[in-house]
Amino acid sequence: MEISWLGHGCTRVRTRHATVVADPFERANGLDMGRPTADVVTVSHHDPLHDHVAGVRGQPLVIDGPGEYDVMGVQLTAISAWSRATDAAEGEASGRERRTAFLLEAEGLSIALLGAMGQPPSPEQAEALANADVLVVPIGEGALASDEAARTVRALEPAIVVPVSYRAGGGAAEGKGQGEGAAEASADPALTAFLAALGTTAETPLPKLSLQAKATSERQRVVLLEPRG
Repeated sequence: MEISWLGHGCTRVRTRHATVVADPFERANGLDMGRPTADVVTVSHHDPLHDHVAGVRGQPLVIDGPGEYDVMGVQLTAISAWSRATDAAEGEASGRERRTAFLLEAEGLSIALLGAMGQPPSPEQAEALANADVLVVPIGEGALASDEAARTVRALEPAIVVPVSYRAGGGAAEGKGQGEGAAEASADPALTAFLAALGTTAETPLPKLSLQAKATSERQRVVLLEPRG
């Protein structure tokens, strides 16, 4: 299995038999995801930065709401989420917007894709997403604040954490070399605050994360990916 970051909150997961693109985006802020091909597209939020399905090649199945799906050996569980915290008694009248988080399972591995989730998961959501091998967590404006993202990681206890969405429009996609862009992304204030709140450090940014089996290390890893868009 291979995980790539295409920019903003967009990630691509490749298994032996299928490719899933999560939260495809329109070109914006200097970032362009290119023209990825996919068998499945997941949409966490109907917004140009999360639902640019027309930019994905192929004839993918589009999943944008809760349910359970099985496509080409990939099992997807879609879970209702919200844009921001508010009093539950206020309901949708409070101005909250619905989001969808996804748990992807294939080849004996599981990946939690939080998409545009804007608040830490509820106990019910955490139960559905907990103990994933990989957690793709959005950090920054329009996503989880750094301390909220750290709380989410502690609640879900993944083996590997992959931050996305921080420094939207920055990094290597602005025409900088990969080394310079990666170093700049690593210094992003939202990411720095997240790592401090989590009490850990991140590994050197990688072009992609390749996994062949469940993580066996007792130490949680934070893996940075270079935006490939």
